Amino acid sequence: MEFARDKVVRVDFFAVPENDVVLPPLSSKVVKNLILTGEVLPSLSALVQSGAKNKPLFISNMGVKGKRLLSTGGKPKAVKAGESLDFYVSFPYYDGFFTEVHAGFFDTPYGKFYVYPVATHIVDLTELGGVDVRGKNFLVGFKTPTLLSSKVLLPPALREKYKGVNAGYTLIPSVGLVLSYAYRTFRALTGDTSNVEYDVKAYKLGVLGNALSKVVGYDLRPETVVIGRDDKGRVRATRGFVGWVEFDISDKRLKRAVSKYLLVASLLGVGKSRGIGLGEVVLTLRDPKRVGGTGA
Repeated sequence: MEFARDKVVRVDFFAVPENDVVLPPLSSKVVKNLILTGEVLPSLSALVQSGAKNKPLFISNMGVKGKRLLSTGGKPKAVKAGESLDFYVSFPYYDGFFTEVHAGFFDTPYGKFYVYPVATHIVDLTELGGVDVRGKNFLVGFKTPTLLSSKVLLPPALREKYKGVNAGYTLIPSVGLVLSYAYRTFRALTGDTSNVEYDVKAYKLGVLGNALSKVVGYDLRPETVVIGRDDKGRVRATRGFVGWVEFDISDKRLKRAVSKYLLVASLLGVGKSRGIGLGEVVLTLRDPKRVGGTGA
């Protein structure tokens, strides 16, 4: 399958369970199953199964009225028959994808669902120059736990020295850290982000983002999410952050570049485990005269 590097597609769906169902801890696994069994967007199957660390793919968790269904350690998420669940899949454009988007009843290990598409968005990255960000703040909302490691802000010359250090994931991200990861998501569209050139650019962007940004508001909190069980049946969980942060970039040229990276992040997410719906991002351009805000 040949993917375009300059176009990103987002397809929104609804799924309605035929009977009462209990969803897996990450409800994105239902969507992943639909892709792998060829029911929805089967051409993405190889990308889903790829072992690449930074894939240009986002599979959202299922949601009800804007709230994603995932387990934060409590009871399993039960859904009644006939309840509408929304989700989306974002990926690089490829010819013929629209023929793989259709409605139908599909069996999964988690129950039978009637799945139907409701909207398709195609973003042409070559036309982003038409987006005017002057006089606007970036309001970035993190809808699902977001996993960012501060190690990406190490100078590339020190990466090898601290390769064995497990720094974990930060719960208080800096603007530069968010932008560095957004850049990596953007570069995932090229198919290769494992080289020194991209490491240097991501590092520089992180430094500039911290130095030339002004945070004007935020509401962030940690959240632990269950991601499944290991081969011994033990519960596996990870801890990230959710909420929102509002900031401005003082340098005009940098701000234009940042707007492009954040827009791609709003389609493909940021951080680790984007392929199972973590790191879901919502981007809003906000009038700085408004007070307060919510991005999640």
